[in-house]
Amino acid sequence: MILKNGLLAIGNEIVKKDILIENGIIKKIDTNIQGDDIIDISGKYVVPGGIDVHTHMNIDVGIKSVDDFKSGSIAAAFGGTTTIIDHPGFGPKGCSLHYMIDKYKKDAKESYIDYSFHGVIQEISENTYEEMAELKESGINSFKIYLTYLYKQNDEEILKIFEIAKKLDVIIAVHAENDMAMEHLKRKFEKENKTDIIYHSYSRPVEVEAEAVYRLISLASIIGYEKLYLVHISSAKALEQIEIAKRDGKKIFVETCPQYLYLDEDNYLKPDGIKYVLSPPLRKEKDRVALWSGINNGIIDLVGSDHCTFSLKEKEKGRESFLKCPNGIPGVEERNLLLFSEVLKNKLSVEKYLNIVTTNPAKIFGLKQKGSIEVGKDADLVIFEKKESFIDEKLMHSNAKYSCFDKQKINCKVDRVYLRGLLIIKDDELKSLSPEGKNIKR
Repeated sequence: MILKNGLLAIGNEIVKKDILIENGIIKKIDTNIQGDDIIDISGKYVVPGGIDVHTHMNIDVGIKSVDDFKSGSIAAAFGGTTTIIDHPGFGPKGCSLHYMIDKYKKDAKESYIDYSFHGVIQEISENTYEEMAELKESGINSFKIYLTYLYKQNDEEILKIFEIAKKLDVIIAVHAENDMAMEHLKRKFEKENKTDIIYHSYSRPVEVEAEAVYRLISLASIIGYEKLYLVHISSAKALEQIEIAKRDGKKIFVETCPQYLYLDEDNYLKPDGIKYVLSPPLRKEKDRVALWSGINNGIIDLVGSDHCTFSLKEKEKGRESFLKCPNGIPGVEERNLLLFSEVLKNKLSVEKYLNIVTTNPAKIFGLKQKGSIEVGKDADLVIFEKKESFIDEKLMHSNAKYSCFDKQKINCKVDRVYLRGLLIIKDDELKSLSPEGKNIKR
């Protein structure tokens, strides 16, 4: 198959070239490639399939998410994402690190796109090192810990995990919020009967994130650990700590999400404010500005969606009290549409776009066949058509049936999507008759 006359996003430029695909691999990139099975895509843009390293499919937090790997992967594909790395939820108390990975491997067989997993560390035991080593051997090179929620880690446990991770040369991704500070504020607001949705934001101020980020950077420095990965950074204060550390030569990987780039906490004051409850919460306009600056100056390495979906019926429980509203929003479909639009608006360079959506996710997490349009790489390709439009939640494919980015202006439309050379999306239709996703070892 030859994709002819496409406008290819390579490096920091858009180049008009043809792509020859054989056996799911990019065989040749050149001008005027001849052969059979030619598809003319003149005037359309070709980018590497998006890589979303922060999704929560099929997660159960006492309330089951509405997107499993089937619906979630279809939504991802329609938005131009062809690979996800999923964060599993917690398993039963005392379970091994293998427990949730084994479960998710079965669940993910319904995925229409390629996938991998992060390990999730709940409790440290005498078996933790061995289990992490075994999972690394099986193709999982990253693990998640939390500073809040049910299985939160204290400083001593974090130090032990960093020591193990340093020996094994694996990534530790961390949800960075100061749990005790948040719980103090939640109890205070509940006692004062301040339970409107806006108090979700007030109970998790920027300081709880900034403090946790500083602490994690410091603990990693004590151990000499250089693969700390900070998920969903949302605030200017946290970014300040990261920028200081990076300026001092510390190696840290940093992620933010579209919700922190496009939305702010004023949404909690709207009649449908419950839609926007997630953690960390939405911030102020100045935080959005700082995060965009962080992308453009290279402090932020990539953008993940943190796709974690619950029905509006479940969200409605937050009407009575923000404490009862499940945290999480859809975003796996919207992420790439929003960010490639910034390229077409000349507000984001081709290089920065590729870095945050494909290149850095592939490099950081060891997806060697993914992330760029290069000879020898998987033919995971998204064809975008330039078209002024807007995100319409009625047309989104998540089972959440809503979008926090509804009516957001975009400048592109997905024309077609290829996964390893297989056409899976064309003209707003799912073309893959069955799940074609593979578990990618990293």
